[in-house]
Amino acid sequence: MILEHSAKPAEDLEDVQKIRFFFRGDTDIVSCLVSWDALDRLEGGKAADRSERLERFEKHRSAIDVAARRKYRESGGEVTLEADEVLKAAKGG
Repeated sequence: MILEHSAKPAEDLEDVQKIRFFFRGDTDIVSCLVSWDALDRLEGGKAADRSERLERFEKHRSAIDVAARRKYRESGGEVTLEADEVLKAAKGG
């Protein structure tokens, strides 16, 4: 399955401290989560608020997408990314 960006906007989920974003698959929408910790570690410090977290998400979207696609190929279901997976993708690994 090829995953492409969904037009659905990213959501900041304070209760689980993750950003939810979406890909369009061949027949459905794939929900993905990336931890706030991953975004903080990419930037070297905690985000001040929701707005800054979403800005960080957009800034690092290409690395997050690489990590999400990789994990989706392995799991085939909803994807939850932790910091190490995103940092690895950001470094080209």
